[in-house]
Amino acid sequence: MPVFILIALIGWGCSSDDRKKQAVVSGHFSIADSAGQPGNLLPVDVTIILEDSVEAAPDTLFHAATDSDGAFSGEASFSEKKQYSAFISRNGRNVVRFAIILAEDDSVEISGRFPDIEQTLTVSSQEHDAMRQLGNLNRGFQRIARFANAGKLRGDTLQQELSKWSDLYMDLYNENKGTRAGELAVAESVRLLEGWNNTEMMKRIRKVQERDALAPLAADYGKDYLAQNQGLEAALAYLDTLSNITEGHDQKMRIRMERIGLLYDSARVAAARKDLKAFREQYAADSTARQWAESIGYDLNYLSPGDQLPDFEFRQQGGTVSRDSLLGNPYILEVTRLANPLYQEQFDRTVVIHSIYKNFGLNVVTLPLDESQITVDAFFDERIKPWPVADAQAFDREKLLEMFNIRLIPTRFLVDEKGEIVRKYVGREFQDIIKDLQTITNQDK
Repeated sequence: MPVFILIALIGWGCSSDDRKKQAVVSGHFSIADSAGQPGNLLPVDVTIILEDSVEAAPDTLFHAATDSDGAFSGEASFSEKKQYSAFISRNGRNVVRFAIILAEDDSVEISGRFPDIEQTLTVSSQEHDAMRQLGNLNRGFQRIARFANAGKLRGDTLQQELSKWSDLYMDLYNENKGTRAGELAVAESVRLLEGWNNTEMMKRIRKVQERDALAPLAADYGKDYLAQNQGLEAALAYLDTLSNITEGHDQKMRIRMERIGLLYDSARVAAARKDLKAFREQYAADSTARQWAESIGYDLNYLSPGDQLPDFEFRQQGGTVSRDSLLGNPYILEVTRLANPLYQEQFDRTVVIHSIYKNFGLNVVTLPLDESQITVDAFFDERIKPWPVADAQAFDREKLLEMFNIRLIPTRFLVDEKGEIVRKYVGREFQDIIKDLQTITNQDK
């Protein structure tokens, strides 16, 4: 049963249509009585920017100067609801940087007191107030998750806790529909039910799937459940239905991505390539779509289920570990930085998987991308090392990243006894590995 420690901040609530949206931004800054002459501290400028990339200059979405009393007001113009970077500056120099959520027709109030502006700065709006509620809920759940991961909550007690917290996240969504926090809350509500109460999970998905912002959430979890329980065709039909009832450009695009990814994971390579060709044509002007298409296109050509895993090799304790040396048994190949928080979160579960399935011949091999051997050694100072782990820089790092098409970490491959790829798992997709392991070790028969 999965327990999720980290709350994922995902892009289901975003929409990047070209229509400009407006939000009122206003506020007031005061001066502490002990600060001396206010003329030394006011006026200041408030600026909100969009940072698209390191190379591109940021776009200014809002700029206003306070009057001598510290008050300001204006309208921010932006394309999508999300978190942006904001600055308070004086005489061209930034005094403090902070995050601000802009949403259509929302009103944002910013306040604070100089000179201790960093400690007194507050941002209030419907979006921010809902996000604070979510933060409080997250902190409460983290305490329960720590107990669960320490083995102090098990069986029915664990299920009762997960059900309770899933309900609390759903309540927050119902009270804050349309906000970014509400979208994140319903996503966590669904995630906490996955794998042990899928019936209730699907009920909640169907309640929200017609909201454009949540269609990718429905596609992600709904397709996996239907593929496993009703077969591939049912999952594909579900994605097609979602696409038909969804209007948003980004949401339709992400549903198409899920469909192509499902075909790829199911070894329907020819159908995935056909869909990908149409996808490239339809979304040729979208940079996100182009990058994603390039990545999955490589996987379809070189790393599909049934393809031979690319060759790798490293020496350990006087012996050689390689693709050829592992033939005859299934194995998981991990490519990651050991310092990666998600990898560390997943490590204990991988140890459990290995301890169970090694009885059926399963091996695990880790290729760390960490550049320092000190980092690799430090990771295992307080952990067991139950499988081969390459030394830092024991292989050509750039060649490895290109050969295995590593875009996100951790990335893993499940490989069968013939050296053929069963599936590639990126990030949290690793939670799906159990059903694939059961298939190749014949434990589902």
